[in-house]
Amino acid sequence: MQQRFSTRPYSVRDFEEWHKKRELVLAAKFQRRSVWSPKARSYLIDTIIRGKPIPKIYMRQDINPKTRRVTREIVDGQQRLRTVLSFLEDGFPILKVHNEECGGKRFSELEEETQREILMYEFSVDLLQDIPDQGVYDIFARLNTYSVTLNAQELRNAKFFGEFKTTVYTLSSEFMTFWQINGIFSDRNILRMAEAEFVSELLIAMSVGIRERSKRLIDNFYEDHDDEFAHRETLVKRFREAMDTIGGIMGTDLAASKFSEPRLLYPLFCSVYHLQFGLPDMECERRSFKQSDYPKLRVALEKVEEVFKKLEEEEERRQRIEAGEPAEEVYGEEVDEEAIEDFDPLTGEERRFYKAYTVHWVHAENRRIRTRYICQRMVEALE
Repeated sequence: MQQRFSTRPYSVRDFEEWHKKRELVLAAKFQRRSVWSPKARSYLIDTIIRGKPIPKIYMRQDINPKTRRVTREIVDGQQRLRTVLSFLEDGFPILKVHNEECGGKRFSELEEETQREILMYEFSVDLLQDIPDQGVYDIFARLNTYSVTLNAQELRNAKFFGEFKTTVYTLSSEFMTFWQINGIFSDRNILRMAEAEFVSELLIAMSVGIRERSKRLIDNFYEDHDDEFAHRETLVKRFREAMDTIGGIMGTDLAASKFSEPRLLYPLFCSVYHLQFGLPDMECERRSFKQSDYPKLRVALEKVEEVFKKLEEEEERRQRIEAGEPAEEVYGEEVDEEAIEDFDPLTGEERRFYKAYTVHWVHAENRRIRTRYICQRMVEALE
């Protein structure tokens, strides 16, 4: 078996030199003709400045024995390289939404050290040697065989590069430890960007109020706020404050609580945010609080969790009765068997909350029901 490719690192400066010598073929037959937006190009340059990896480049190399001329044909990665080469020629500036320090600057306007780091940045390149067109097509067919279909959030990440997307991923990354140590999202879910979609939904709630989880709604929000995300700095600051407050109230108990589930963390966040800053269209009284009130609020959240404990205890009692244990011993008093069948350990308000937790829990109204219930318990604790 002969391996006809090898993986090598090549720097930005290498590609610039080959381009100037006309040894680099970017208009290859294998490439799509899509054109990147200014935001997408700026995002790539910011990725390079931050020294973070970008997808691998595939390049076919051929040497003419007579002329000794080397031809390097980009099989996959044309837009990435076109973007970098254009930036080196001052073709466009970096956007401030991606990099505050370098925002508004073209390559020649950057600090010399930053320029040097860009030129030294290395791409991981799979070098294909002496492989005909059919062989290249076969390689891509095999690569696509093992590719995973992108989910909705991964598609948004690939499509948008503006203010809302940047805000979402900045906050998602900033609270990565929070998601992990509290078991909010598994490592696998984080790899599939579940935490980014969750942050997207929280930012939408902060901006326009509680909404249902809808692919179309989230997609539209990304698109509508790609060029400008109004009050971005204020919302980012408030997001951090609300998350820090949740951490302060729950402490190390969060991981073992029901609130580590996204379906309850969402209304908890909305409740805390509403008390602190006011959530659009939120029908719940507001009460101010300070750090010394955290113990009271923790007790309020324990009362919310009691809803689930009541149901668990009732289920345990029914199982004991089914196992043959006398009902009066289970309940500690004489009870009617028909009354046991109809008995509901929850109040009407608690039952509505629980139903909103279990049935269609991503619907907007059920999210509002859960949020109002949690918020009211917190308000009561502060009275």
